[in-house]
Amino acid sequence: MRTVSLSRRALLRASAASAAAALAAACGPSQSAGPTVARAGGSGPPASGSAAESPAPSSAASSSTGTAASVVRHSVEVRHGPRTSHKVALTFHGAGDSALAETLLGRLEARKVQATVMAVGTWLQAEPAMAKRILRGGHDLGNHTLHHYPMRGLSAASANSEVEGGARALRRTSGSRGTFFRASGTQVTTPTIRGAAARAGYDRCISYDVDGLDWQDPSTATVVRAVLDGAQGGSIISLHLGHRVTISALPGILSGLTKAGLRPVTLTELLA
Repeated sequence: MRTVSLSRRALLRASAASAAAALAAACGPSQSAGPTVARAGGSGPPASGSAAESPAPSSAASSSTGTAASVVRHSVEVRHGPRTSHKVALTFHGAGDSALAETLLGRLEARKVQATVMAVGTWLQAEPAMAKRILRGGHDLGNHTLHHYPMRGLSAASANSEVEGGARALRRTSGSRGTFFRASGTQVTTPTIRGAAARAGYDRCISYDVDGLDWQDPSTATVVRAVLDGAQGGSIISLHLGHRVTISALPGILSGLTKAGLRPVTLTELLA
């Protein structure tokens, strides 16, 4: 039985490695940002300085068994928090080498900074201890789909499977599906993506307004400049675990945010 268990874990690690290899190609925005559809929360009027949410018409859809129909609502895409805030959220796509993730989390915690990790399901399956490690550090843990496929090209059924699969991986490793969902392979969501998120119980799709560019593995200075040039009150900043340049850029990012009068917090705190 032990031989079977080790073989299964090896397969999971191979799957995670394959997903990580595709991450750099798929993680960057595949579409132009388009009009901002940002809200500071999942209900109530738009936050100050944010555009109103995209229309989210209800539609009838068959259940997975094909025996019933239900009204489907769409979750809201959130690109940033309130612009009147002095807080920003550092968000990290969770995949790649767990040792690099441990190093980055440790350096955040040494500076008493809590962030948000949007974890890929196959990564959590291969590295199940990472879920509780992230939560133990006081960080948020969210759903970044099961396989990290480019979601804009998926059918509704495949989008549902990706979101639900990521939620299952989170529940198995952390005990919760997490509060937040982020689509993979795109900065801008579609009605299909938002519908899949809503079906899985997520009322918000977390996008971002600042791309740290670390997924391209550029120079440390390029990542620091990308973050600091774009960050403003309420910003949601997209970065990644599993890239060495993110670790080397972190001191400059944190120091620069402090000098700009901005305080990094979790998404939970930013969007409260």
